[in-house]
Amino acid sequence: MSSVYNTKEKVHKRALEAVGKTLGEIDVKSTKNVKNKSYPGNVIEQVWFDHPADNYAEPDFPEAGVELKVTPIDKQTKNVRKKKVTKFIAGERLVLNKINYQNEYGKSFEQSSFWHKNKLIELIQYYRRDVSHKEKISSGEMIEDKTKFRVLYANLLSMTELKDFGLPKDTVIEISEKDLEIIKQDWKKISEYINSGKAEQLSEGLTNYLGACTKSTTVGDFTKQKHTDVPAKPRAYSFKSKFINELINNHIIGQDHTEAINSIVKDVSELGKKTLEEIIVSRFTPYYGMKQSELIQKFGIEVGKSQTPKNINNMIIRGILNLPTTTDEVTAEEIEKAEISLKTVPLRMGQPKEHFKFMGIPSFLELVNESWEDSRVYDFLDRKKFLLLVFNDFNKKKNEKNPENIIFVGAKFWNMPIPDIDGPVKRVWKTEVEKLKNGVELTFTKNENNGIRINNNFIKPSLEDILLLRPDANVAQYRSTYYKDVVAKGIPKKQLMNNSMKLPHPAKWINRPESEKENFADDYMTKQAWWLSKEYIYEQIKNLL
Repeated sequence: MSSVYNTKEKVHKRALEAVGKTLGEIDVKSTKNVKNKSYPGNVIEQVWFDHPADNYAEPDFPEAGVELKVTPIDKQTKNVRKKKVTKFIAGERLVLNKINYQNEYGKSFEQSSFWHKNKLIELIQYYRRDVSHKEKISSGEMIEDKTKFRVLYANLLSMTELKDFGLPKDTVIEISEKDLEIIKQDWKKISEYINSGKAEQLSEGLTNYLGACTKSTTVGDFTKQKHTDVPAKPRAYSFKSKFINELINNHIIGQDHTEAINSIVKDVSELGKKTLEEIIVSRFTPYYGMKQSELIQKFGIEVGKSQTPKNINNMIIRGILNLPTTTDEVTAEEIEKAEISLKTVPLRMGQPKEHFKFMGIPSFLELVNESWEDSRVYDFLDRKKFLLLVFNDFNKKKNEKNPENIIFVGAKFWNMPIPDIDGPVKRVWKTEVEKLKNGVELTFTKNENNGIRINNNFIKPSLEDILLLRPDANVAQYRSTYYKDVVAKGIPKKQLMNNSMKLPHPAKWINRPESEKENFADDYMTKQAWWLSKEYIYEQIKNLL
């Protein structure tokens, strides 16, 4: 069926006419089900553009060569140097077309379905929510009215040169040559997995701007590959949400960042010879084996006479990458867009020093209602790419922080392989969630000095059991929030103790005295977080030593 929107101009003009309207004003007869997850997309596509829902390999408007994408943006307020800064952020990753492993096999970038379908995207963005209300919304305390979501922007997102385009260029976002090079590198990496019959090992964390995100959460929903019987999870091409963030802030709103974000890759031609990861790692290699003290001196970092600042390694990393030293975070355009997490791995005398915390748990009650496929842990580990920066501490005393005896070992990109996520991580996650559902076992013991210790039956860290639940609070607490009497600087005062979370099922106490029931209640436990065992992390970086 041919559409009346048969040119780029007609599609874009119609999209621009939607700006300022709410979804309820567009679907004035309420023909679309507001409870449906894809309600916003259905309203724009089926009502505004009068376009049938389809899932063809062609772009939505084939004659115009334009694909339609409808996506949310949210408002976020952060404290930046004691000032509140509000900006718009992408509400989610931009999911593109489903990857057909059989059809994509052996194709070049220009022949791929990704290029064919997405080289020109009409990107319609509606305002969804202020993310400071997110918890109230997810808990059902606040009910959102989707009919009030308002279209804020319509932009033509183009990866090709737009010649003779007859509409205002200020609503066109042309993907830069540098970004396109990184997108091509990402596509090539995904393609290599498909061509070698290893699509089951694909994850979003493998790539930088263009990801292969999971498409279906139905257990047992798998897709065939070529030349192998091994089934693979369905995945779709997607642009990462931080990549879309940069487009929003640089091209659409045109507001400056609170900090001008610097680039690591200054010259696009460098991407012709090396991948983005190789370029970033190459910035670190000249400093391998250098002492912390030498690096402090080299980058002119000011340190007090008495002790080295806590965030000294971050300051060194910013120096190496030639980034401003005025922020606490390491921010560079490429690190932001690719959602790369920088993580310092401290060793002591060449041995792993501490477990690796990667995610706090906001609520046990929410955790036990998750399925593995929809869990925050699965989503995070599938998505996340880390840049691990290893420092080895040779100080004689444990608490000594003499920078003369701390060596920068090296840098390495790492994301968790799918066999580890689907194997030991999934097994431990399911086991621990089951314990919380049925009642965690807590053992009460007193030592000779009358100190109290509580042990739980969560799995202990090891190389085999790489995922672990560990406390996420400095002071243990087994009762609900309360005020404790303390004496600070000789003055008695009350201190709020808020280190516990409600359990979904009463704990099974062992050896708890009757008299301790108030302090060690049945339905509260110290806040916990998800960690990776230090033995496992050591395995990932030991080749740098």
